[in-house]
Amino acid sequence: DKNEVKVKCIKTAGSSSSSSNNNNDDDVSIIKCQAVILAAPPKVLTNTITFLPNLPKQKFESMIATPTWMEEYGKVAVSFTTNWWRQQRMSGISIDQVGAVATWWEACSGSEGDGNLPTLAGFVTGQGATVLSNIVCDDSCSLFDYIIESLKRVYGIDEHAMGMQKNPAKAELKAKGTVGQDGLAVTNGVITVSYKSWKEDDLTNSKDGTVVDFTCDYGDADLQSIVEPLFFAGTETAAGAHGHMEGAVVAAERTAPEVIEYLSNCKKLS
Repeated sequence: DKNEVKVKCIKTAGSSSSSSNNNNDDDVSIIKCQAVILAAPPKVLTNTITFLPNLPKQKFESMIATPTWMEEYGKVAVSFTTNWWRQQRMSGISIDQVGAVATWWEACSGSEGDGNLPTLAGFVTGQGATVLSNIVCDDSCSLFDYIIESLKRVYGIDEHAMGMQKNPAKAELKAKGTVGQDGLAVTNGVITVSYKSWKEDDLTNSKDGTVVDFTCDYGDADLQSIVEPLFFAGTETAAGAHGHMEGAVVAAERTAPEVIEYLSNCKKLS
């Protein structure tokens, strides 16, 4: 039925939801609708949704050939009990040409309503994501030591300056979460290091083995093309500001009138 969408739960790490690999029809919900807006990354859509009838070949391959924004990268956040960089008149912005985290900046100051805790955030390049992946693979708690050592080197300070006790008995590290799903957080009770890698996230860097011999540009006409009653939004489909929140808004502003016109035409024909 053209007006039916079959929805199946996707199981993620730690989820009790039904797996998408389970062919039990009891796991499927049917939603009747006149139009569907798809706003997930194009490549992820091709690898997680079965389209019946098939999408046009050129559109489908263009979606596969479109890199998901940030698919090779990651971000780190380190929360402290005190804003030691401001107290010591240091910049909250720094560049590391050696470590896996290429750029650091103050995500929130922790004062005057600007976040709950003083936090530095860091951008992890594709190469850096590979480095951190190897570290976490051996021992997830090793991430904490690596990141703290990186900050000590960049800022030229010790743990005491960051708010940790001087020469304490080594505090037990506790880890929670996963790098590729909800993010990995490691804490010693004073400092918390969090890391999210989109390189290891199946819902961002989704691969199914399908290979195409070209790369599609963000905002390409094939990504924006309508396959009634399917409409394609999402930041990768935006001609400008793709990958950012602005790109999502641009895509929405393009898609909304398309859907309104389509539904209006449907109403006239009914």
